[in-house]
Amino acid sequence: MLLRSDTALEGFGILDQFDSPFMHEAFLRASEGRICSGPVEFVDEQGYRLAWEEQRSSFALGATVATYWAHGYGPIGGGFCSSGGEWERSEVGFHTALDRMADASGADLIVWPYFPLEAREFGWLCSWLSGRLDRDVSRLMLSMREHKRAFLDARAGDARTGQEGRGTGGGIVLSRNKRKTLGRQVRRLEELGGVHFRSTLQDLATDEAMERFLLTESSGWKAQHGTALAVDEKLNAFVMGFMPQMIEEGRAQVDLMMLDDKCIAGLISLRAGRGLFSWKTGMDEVYKRFSPGVHMLLHVSEEAVRDDSIDYVDSLADQGHPVAEHIWAGRRRYAQLFLPLNSHGIAASQSLRAAMAGKDSARYWLKKALGRA
Repeated sequence: MLLRSDTALEGFGILDQFDSPFMHEAFLRASEGRICSGPVEFVDEQGYRLAWEEQRSSFALGATVATYWAHGYGPIGGGFCSSGGEWERSEVGFHTALDRMADASGADLIVWPYFPLEAREFGWLCSWLSGRLDRDVSRLMLSMREHKRAFLDARAGDARTGQEGRGTGGGIVLSRNKRKTLGRQVRRLEELGGVHFRSTLQDLATDEAMERFLLTESSGWKAQHGTALAVDEKLNAFVMGFMPQMIEEGRAQVDLMMLDDKCIAGLISLRAGRGLFSWKTGMDEVYKRFSPGVHMLLHVSEEAVRDDSIDYVDSLADQGHPVAEHIWAGRRRYAQLFLPLNSHGIAASQSLRAAMAGKDSARYWLKKALGRA
């Protein structure tokens, strides 16, 4: 698939964000040897932090490939992280950061997963690549895995209550039947005990928050599939390697849904710029019929609407998410980009993309045959 460079330049708004909580140095360093095999390289330039790993593939035709550090545990390809507010996004700064990344990696090809297509950096990326190749890139910059992700415009208010917001569209939306169902679930839970929420933004200590969250997340199917953070030793060391520091700096939070003194659902969210990113969720499956995960995300959404320092919440979820897409009206487009830096990279991008597309297709049909697609 080819992308036009003008799609992101028609207008800027709430979707025009290029922030990423995964460029926090604590997150990057905690990942080394745990969710990636070697060190993560990165450059800092005028508020942009661009990180990458060198990866090899026989389908790259011998080209050197630098893959931007966006993946299953960090599923957004943004790289602006001026947490102190000392920098503003600029084309010059972004181009300089790209030059430094290309030179430091020695890459023939940059693969950039989860690039936010509405961000103005998409247009800046196209102009940078055109200048570097000295030709029109409209037929050279390939893409795949384009999708729309659930996205909350926290400025839009709450359509359920008529609460006025700071913007329009993309806010919290629930059907009348869904509101009734959620209300009934809370009343049934209250027959079993007191329902309330706790957060590290208030009086919940970091150690207690992480202990309760990890225990709750590992109580259900995630533990059985080996994806719970507490089950895998490396994943546990990874999350404990960055969460305490990021919570202390106000870059992360843990929210818990409590039934008396028992945690029945939890959500880890990360902060970058004016965005909140819902990173990991867990629930006690004993209470599954009460949809505690839905109530947890809805509670955090309502808090974001009331917080003037938050403009948006990114679900970090695949398209078709069964919770976020039913309570958030906004959608945001992402794609994986292939950026050739020379003639060798042009050939490599075509070969590598074809191989990846073939694998994706084979995986899809296998799932369909197994009834999981």
